[in-house]
Amino acid sequence: MAGSPDLKLFQPIRIGTINLQHRVVLAPLTRCRADLQRVPGALILEYYKQRTSVPGTLAITEATCIDARVGAYLHTPGIWNDEQIAGWKPVRPCPLP
Repeated sequence: MAGSPDLKLFQPIRIGTINLQHRVVLAPLTRCRADLQRVPGALILEYYKQRTSVPGTLAITEATCIDARVGAYLHTPGIWNDEQIAGWKPVRPCPLP
């Protein structure tokens, strides 16, 4: 039955060391919410807080630029320098193995 809580989609699952309350996962997206130096900030943090407010929710963060020479869109986040890495740290609330 569609929408039934008995569906596996709504049942808990363990992935590695992480216990999820359901099997709905937010896939990686590019939200273009970083600054011009591609540093993630308050907008990205708020976006993921809104989407992961239910404990046991898994969100895979965005497509992220790995070098200054890549990335076609302004405000896409990067992860190639210390400032960008520091900007991502508040977004990752739980330690991964």
